[in-house]
Amino acid sequence: MFEFPQCVSESSLLSIQNEGKSVILEANAKEKLVSLGGTVEASPTGEFRVKGLTTKSSPAKKRKTNALPMDATRYKMWLEHRHRLLDIVSDLDNKPPGFQAVRKTGVNSLTENAVGFMARTRENIQMLVGISQTQRTHGTINPFRDEQPYVMSAVPGNISNLERLEAENKEFGKRILDVTSEVDSGLKPDGQHDNQREAPAPFVLPDEALIKYKPFNISIPSEDKERRQLFRPRIYFDIGLKDVRPLGRIVIQLYTEAAPVVVLHLVRACICGMNNSFQVKRLFPNLWLEIEMPLENNSPLQRTLEYDGKTIDHGASNCVLSFSKNYVHGFRDHLSFSLSFKPLNVANGSRVGFGRVIKNGKIFDCLQSYGTKNGTLSRGVIFTSCGVL
Repeated sequence: MFEFPQCVSESSLLSIQNEGKSVILEANAKEKLVSLGGTVEASPTGEFRVKGLTTKSSPAKKRKTNALPMDATRYKMWLEHRHRLLDIVSDLDNKPPGFQAVRKTGVNSLTENAVGFMARTRENIQMLVGISQTQRTHGTINPFRDEQPYVMSAVPGNISNLERLEAENKEFGKRILDVTSEVDSGLKPDGQHDNQREAPAPFVLPDEALIKYKPFNISIPSEDKERRQLFRPRIYFDIGLKDVRPLGRIVIQLYTEAAPVVVLHLVRACICGMNNSFQVKRLFPNLWLEIEMPLENNSPLQRTLEYDGKTIDHGASNCVLSFSKNYVHGFRDHLSFSLSFKPLNVANGSRVGFGRVIKNGKIFDCLQSYGTKNGTLSRGVIFTSCGVL
């Protein structure tokens, strides 16, 4: 019996099995006729002849005789089909779909649930405390006001307090003037005090600074005021926040022998009131403030500069004006210098100091709050005016 695939219907399978049985029976009959001593011949009309005996085959037998090679071919094709199915691989993704453990377990919502639970617990506790206070006081406390309170301005009270404080200070000053000391304080008797300031010491330029100018036979001014204006000029800048408010004025003392051309250029700019030419480019808190000023073509600052890097010690004080030694061969398009917020020992040898802030340094320290770590400004810092003292 042949083995057919399951895809064949039961009726087709039964018909195929019956045809196979009839073919086997016919083959057995032919063998019996041949054994009687005759030969079997098939005529074109479908008749079988065995030694004069003639047998007419029915149409069914004719169909069965021709069906034998067809069944063998079909069986062979079916076996080949089974072998191909054994090595078949599906192109479809038949794996089970995955799932996200976070969604199944709800881990992400645990924090939100905990926060919500704590908030509800806190509100419940506050509500219970309020209920307890209401039960203990039996509702006798009325936190609501039936009438509006009378609000009075605090300006008259502040003025009266200032007047009273000033009167107390005057009385305290009178008592101090009447005090006599048993120790010699150096003050003049009878309350006579010299309110005049002592005259400043005459300005003397260090010999180290003058020795390099001796070959040029430069005449130094004889008056002390002129020497100070020449070797220690003082300039000022009024600093403010752009479109907000002014911050104040800082006074800077320059050292001519440190960088003569740079100092002369700054003094000329301040005399001409070129405050808009000074621009704050970068500000590093607790480090320094970088300022730039554009230069004209063929400016003396674009040539090799004369400098003295030992005039100012960067580690001795803060608020020092300096420029990098990379510019000693001349600036390019702009004059770039910086103002330090603190003493910088590491700047000795790499930067040339030529001035320092001598007045209102606290205003300069307040600028640190308008800078960032990368040097950008959080607020625009401008110079509203400048001049020479």
